[in-house]
Amino acid sequence: MTKRLLMVTPYVQFVHKAQAEGFWVAAIWDPAQESADYLQSVREAADAFELTDFRDDAGLRKAIRETAHRHGVSSIYHIGREDSMISAFEVAEELGLSLNPPSAIRLLADKLAMRERLAQRNLSTVVFAAAGTRAEVPAAVAGIGAPVVVKPTSLAGSRGVFLWQSDEDRATWFEILDAYGYPGPFLVEEYLRGPEYSVETLSVDGVHQVVGITQKFLGPPPLFVEVGHLHPAPLPAERRDAIEELTVAFLDACGYRFGPAHTEVIWTPGGPRIVESQPRLGGDRIPRLVELSSGFDLERAIFAALAGRPTSPTPHTGTALVRFFTLPSGRIDSVHNVESVRLLPYVDELELRVRPGDTVAAVRDSKSRHGHVIVTAQTPPQAVERCTEVLSLVEVVVDGAPAPLDAAPDRITEGTPS
Repeated sequence: MTKRLLMVTPYVQFVHKAQAEGFWVAAIWDPAQESADYLQSVREAADAFELTDFRDDAGLRKAIRETAHRHGVSSIYHIGREDSMISAFEVAEELGLSLNPPSAIRLLADKLAMRERLAQRNLSTVVFAAAGTRAEVPAAVAGIGAPVVVKPTSLAGSRGVFLWQSDEDRATWFEILDAYGYPGPFLVEEYLRGPEYSVETLSVDGVHQVVGITQKFLGPPPLFVEVGHLHPAPLPAERRDAIEELTVAFLDACGYRFGPAHTEVIWTPGGPRIVESQPRLGGDRIPRLVELSSGFDLERAIFAALAGRPTSPTPHTGTALVRFFTLPSGRIDSVHNVESVRLLPYVDELELRVRPGDTVAAVRDSKSRHGHVIVTAQTPPQAVERCTEVLSLVEVVVDGAPAPLDAAPDRITEGTPS
C-alpha cells in the first residue's frame, strides 16, 4: 500500500525524491513565498496541491487538517522555512501524524529557547540574555559587556544578526531592523571567537547520524553574511570528533527524533560551542556539496528513512565548494563570460542573479547575495584555487568599471553568530 505524505512547503525536488521512494505526496504552499512559475512546477509534480496564506496561522492549521483528512495521509512533514514549522508539527501531533514532537522543533527554531535548554543541561555554555523588544537590548548588552552578538530569535538567513561593539552601533542596528520590520524578541550573547562549521545530520528514531561537517567562509563584521561553504571541512580528527559529539548531545537534549538538522558550531579557545540549529537541511546548496563530495543524496535519504529503508552516509572521495557573489552596489552595465565558465569541467553550478540595467544594493543578508558558483576538486586547496579562477573569469561591469564578485571578502572570522 502506498504511503501518503503531506508536506508543508516542499521544494520540487523533495516531491520527486519522496515519490521515488514510493510516497504519494500532497503539498501545501503559501503563494507569497515563491514565484508563480515555481509553485506551478510543484503543483505539476505533487499528487495534490493546496495554497494558503501562512500569515493566517489559524487558516494554515485548518488547511493542514483538512488536506490530511481529505487525502488520508499517514504522515505530516515540514522541512522548509522555520516560521511555519511549529504550527505544522503541532497539527501533526494533534492528528497523531507527527514525525517530531513540537517541543523539539521549538527548541531548534527558537534561538532563545535553544540557549535556555543548553543552559539547563550545562551543555555548550554561552553567556546570554533575552530582550523582549529592541528598546531592552542596550541594557542587555551592558549586562554582558560589548562586544556581543545581537540576533532576532526567530529570523533566519543572517537577517538582523549584528556584532554590537559600542553604543554607536545602536542606530545602525535599529536601521537594519527597520528594514525587516521585526519588533522582537531578541537574544544577546557573548561574542564567540573562532572558525565556524556546520554539522549536517540525519536522525531516525532519535539516533543521529553525522553526514559531514562543512567549513564556513564569512563576510566581515558586523553582519557576518556567509559567502561560502567547503565540504567536507578539513579538520584534525580530535576536533572533528569533539564537534560531532557535541552536536549529537545537543540534538538528544532537544528531543529531536526524525529528519535532517543543520547545526552551526564555533570552535573557540575553550572548545566547540553551539551557535544555533535548524530542523531542516542546510541551505546555501550544502546538500549538493555533500552529494558532490561523497555521492550521498541527503535529500533522498530523508524519504528512504521515512519509508523504513536503512540509510548510511558514504565516505567522502573529494571536495566541493560553493562561493556566493557579493558585488558592490551600483548599476550593472554588462556581464561577460558566464556561459563559457559554466562549461569548465569542475564547475557544477553557476548562477548570476543580475542583468545589465539592474541596480543592485550591497549585500546585507543571505537573500541579497548576487549569485553563486559550485566547484568540485580533489582537495580543499584545489577547490579554493578553482573558485578563485572563476571569480577572475566572470566579468561584471558596475558603474563603468569592472567590479569584483567578492566585494565582501571571504574569510574565516574570529567569531560569528550566523
